[in-house]
Amino acid sequence: MKNRQNLPRFTRSSLAVSFCLLPFLRSHAEDHVDYRYEDYAEDNGRIHIRTHGVFFESDLKPWLSLKGNYIYDGISGATPTGTPPPPGETLGYQVTIEDIRRAGFIEPKIKIGNHSFSPQLSYSLESDYKSLGTAFSHSIEFNDKNTTVTWGVGHSFDHILPNDGQATPESPEITTPLRKNSTDFLIGFTQLLGQKTVVGMNLTIGYSEGYLSDPYKRVLFQDFPYFGGPYTGRPENRPNHKQREVVYLSLQQAFPTLKSAFEGSYRFHHDDWGINANTLTAQWHQKIGQRLTLSPILRYHTQTRADFYAPSFPGDPSDPTFVPNIPELYSADYRLSELESWTYGTSLSLRAHDRVTIELGYKRYQMFGTDDKTDAGQYPSANIVTLGFNLWF
Repeated sequence: MKNRQNLPRFTRSSLAVSFCLLPFLRSHAEDHVDYRYEDYAEDNGRIHIRTHGVFFESDLKPWLSLKGNYIYDGISGATPTGTPPPPGETLGYQVTIEDIRRAGFIEPKIKIGNHSFSPQLSYSLESDYKSLGTAFSHSIEFNDKNTTVTWGVGHSFDHILPNDGQATPESPEITTPLRKNSTDFLIGFTQLLGQKTVVGMNLTIGYSEGYLSDPYKRVLFQDFPYFGGPYTGRPENRPNHKQREVVYLSLQQAFPTLKSAFEGSYRFHHDDWGINANTLTAQWHQKIGQRLTLSPILRYHTQTRADFYAPSFPGDPSDPTFVPNIPELYSADYRLSELESWTYGTSLSLRAHDRVTIELGYKRYQMFGTDDKTDAGQYPSANIVTLGFNLWF
């Protein structure tokens, strides 16, 4: 049997996000194709993700453009289930992972006067997870195109069908898909302040419903019988709905005399699970000579814990006398704990030709628990290496 666990989505979408960050001083109107390879490797033989991705953007007509991408992930390694270490051991119980993910999107953009309309269709396929997404956005340019206001809506239809490796006597094998639906509404604007400064702000309000638990995560109840092997954990039980609000602020500032540019952003996340999260990102782009650009980056993230999170819970669900003392909702997933993380590194961009750019990057990712309760071994650290090229037409 193959044990499998869904991975944190931020690691699996990082490459797709990077495709949107074209060089600061490059014209966005040019047709281009980008390729990226990313190697995400956690310490101590944990999760290893190898990602290949291709992104393209093309102006087909003066009023019509098209962009899209395709991502191929190879995932392997081991990750904690959430149950703490057995007596005398330092590492919690882990499960092995091996899977492939294929994902992508296609998005035309239609311009009519100062209006732009962008429908989008996206998908993601794994052995135990299938997602189909639709989205639509509308942008309006004002003030001689110095101000852009955008609103949009997106919806994803997700089906979860875990592999049989997750079956236990307390959690029978899931044989029919479990469904999850998510809807997000966005409104935002960007403002050009002269030729050197661009600021932006977005507000996103989202709602998810359906099966929101991770089917491979386990919870230890402290009075559950222990027979000398790995702890037998109960499947976690998260709420079947979540509302979230996200505020995103951004700044891009060019410094022509220094041949450099700065990108900064702040993201605030709140949801009704009790999590408040803050993320700060700063990146400097420094041109060296005529062909090289060095871009160091620093990102800091911190969050509070979910209301129903704990490393373990009292009671024994198998004993009816304890049932009234068992909480309705519970999870020991470290990703829902009080934590902070740092990402730091740099990338080097070489303009090999007027229409070809080669990029190489390295980042270090480190996550730490801040609740003084969760086992420190649950939190990952990783090395991230990126290689790619951009081709303009």
